[in-house]
Amino acid sequence: MAKQIKWMQVDADTQVSVAVSVPKSGSTNPNLSGLNQQFDWGMWNYGTCDDGVTIDNANYIFNISDADYIADITGKIDEYVKVWKEEIYTEEKQLRINQLGTYESTAYTAGAGYKYDAAVAFLSSATANAGLTTEATVRGISVTALANKIKTNHESFISKDAQISGLRGMLYDRILTIGINSTSVTTALASYAGIHTDETITNVGAGITYCKVGFYKPCDLSTRYEVLLGTYDMPIPFVEIGEG
Repeated sequence: MAKQIKWMQVDADTQVSVAVSVPKSGSTNPNLSGLNQQFDWGMWNYGTCDDGVTIDNANYIFNISDADYIADITGKIDEYVKVWKEEIYTEEKQLRINQLGTYESTAYTAGAGYKYDAAVAFLSSATANAGLTTEATVRGISVTALANKIKTNHESFISKDAQISGLRGMLYDRILTIGINSTSVTTALASYAGIHTDETITNVGAGITYCKVGFYKPCDLSTRYEVLLGTYDMPIPFVEIGEG
């Protein structure tokens, strides 16, 4: 048998809880027989110890019921979900700055108006409207060159915008599905471990055959985009000296 407990760390020498006094010899887990740490949240650590261990509440070591343990695991998962739902938009914003910052601020709005349609129509029929002709003349390039620039920039912008939105949307949808199996402490711990699982993504056409990213983690949004775009640098495998 084992006792299910939660605790704060203690001074390495005195074994007094860090919640009681500032540790002078560094903080560590208490010296309890059979201590097995399974989970942590804030300053609290959770796990089991041998059944014969005397629990000292005054030293911030407590027995914890299944219900309370599961509630704390649920609380930490909910905390991750809340943070990740916000973080994914922060990551998307930064990715847009990095990937779309080279476009003029009017790249979409101008292209979505008369310019893109006019450029496509000109490239199809060679009939230019007054706007394209005037802009090309002032710029000092041919209408064909201008039309190609407008078409290329607009379509590139739209493609990148759609790719970034799609990746962000996929991760956000995944985050919304995060739940917890509260049948037992074991299943709750498995649910917590599950939100930190990885997956391997590839772009074989671009020579990217392996890239490990977090299944839910917003911080891997940029890496996912690089793989999708084909610009991700595959890490060079480490080979020990002497290995064939």
